[in-house]
Amino acid sequence: MNEALQQQRTQILSGVVTKLLEDLKGGSGDKDRRRQVEEWMRTLAEKYPEFKIETGLRDYYLAEAERLRTDFDRATDLTEKLALGRSIESFLDRAADYDRRISER
Repeated sequence: MNEALQQQRTQILSGVVTKLLEDLKGGSGDKDRRRQVEEWMRTLAEKYPEFKIETGLRDYYLAEAERLRTDFDRATDLTEKLALGRSIESFLDRAADYDRRISER
């Protein structure tokens, strides 16, 4: 593949990745769709480290934890609060994991 074509390919994909990470962080779509995008981003993170996908995923996990925290504050049922608390912890753990990966590079 010639260099001009490779650059164009990288530029197009970079724009797609950037937009999807913004959408994830903003909470676009339902949980299942966000999870599908998240899975694809994780696979792309290994393949394209120059896109800074790990930073985007870390920021998404933090934003998702904050969204769930708001839901937690509104919840009245103890079982729902427990489930939300566990989800919040999970997202924060993933954010911390990506933050470690980023600082190791």
